[in-house]
Amino acid sequence: MRFSPDDVVCRVSLNLGRVRTAEEALHAWLPLVSELRPTSMAFEAADPDGVRRGFLADLLVVFPAPEGAAREGGTVRDRLLAAVDGLARRLGLDPAGFETDEDGVGGTLNVKDEHDGSSYGAYLILALTGADPLRPEGEEMDYDGTGDDLL
Repeated sequence: MRFSPDDVVCRVSLNLGRVRTAEEALHAWLPLVSELRPTSMAFEAADPDGVRRGFLADLLVVFPAPEGAAREGGTVRDRLLAAVDGLARRLGLDPAGFETDEDGVGGTLNVKDEHDGSSYGAYLILALTGADPLRPEGEEMDYDGTGDDLL
């Protein structure tokens, strides 16, 4: 997927651990999905042997640069922080926990304590300017192995 170099691209990870059915999870997430209008979404039941319970969602949300941002002198870092601040507040998370990379073009907001999460179960925001944070080079990641070597 291609993005403008000025887009702020966010991956939002959600986990509703107390819902019992996929239908309940989807109903809980529907208002958020309708509002954010993600470019892509993935929903799945949590692995029974994994750390998380219930249902998981991954949303890819793109925030284009505001009109006239370059003319107004806003930096890439300013646009990144503004987009993440608004998204974090919408999810019920504290944007002060967002840590930028050394270049100021990306970063992470990771909710360490499950009690600090949002009503939508948001626990992780990955953000990068101009690219998908999980695929910064733009290529599709494809891995044939079992993944044991990645643990």
